[in-house]
Amino acid sequence: MSLRKVTSLTTLLSFILLIITSIILYITPQGKIAHWANWRCWGIGKEEWGALHTNLGLLFLIAGIVHTVLNWTPIVAYLKNKAKKFRLFTVDFNISLVITLVITVMTLFNLPPINAIQTFNESIKDTAAEKYGNPPYGHAENSSIETFCRRTRTDLETAMENLATAKLESISAEATLSEIAEANHLSPQQVYDIIEPDQ
Repeated sequence: MSLRKVTSLTTLLSFILLIITSIILYITPQGKIAHWANWRCWGIGKEEWGALHTNLGLLFLIAGIVHTVLNWTPIVAYLKNKAKKFRLFTVDFNISLVITLVITVMTLFNLPPINAIQTFNESIKDTAAEKYGNPPYGHAENSSIETFCRRTRTDLETAMENLATAKLESISAEATLSEIAEANHLSPQQVYDIIEPDQ
């Protein structure tokens, strides 16, 4: 086993997976909508994608640090001039620094064309909201039916009748929309559609 090879391959693999999780999180609906619609990609929910992205990022960071330590001599060589003397601000370093600073400044000040990335992301989120629906209030899926009906000014008795008519399992005034949705393989939005079919 070679530590250098293991580190390089770990860095590569975690980087590839970070790209995938970044793309998924880029197109994921906002949290409240993802939970409300029980959004999933490849069977994995938004929270799990976020956790995966964070842990892969940590793995990439650790592997990157070890990779840097193992390759310190070639890195220092990049910062030497033709006379083999160390010089931090070489042409290559300056180009890398300028690219990084330009992207950072353009992002912080929301300047084009970089702001198009965020604008496109917002349009994806808006489309998801139209497709999946918006919850009536934040984390409505975690409310009991009784609380949900009170907050949405829905008649509790009618709501319970509608759920019973739909032959859903695990229904009670104390059960949350998420619990009922999970027990019946539905999303909280679909449970809401049954409670309030005319909304």
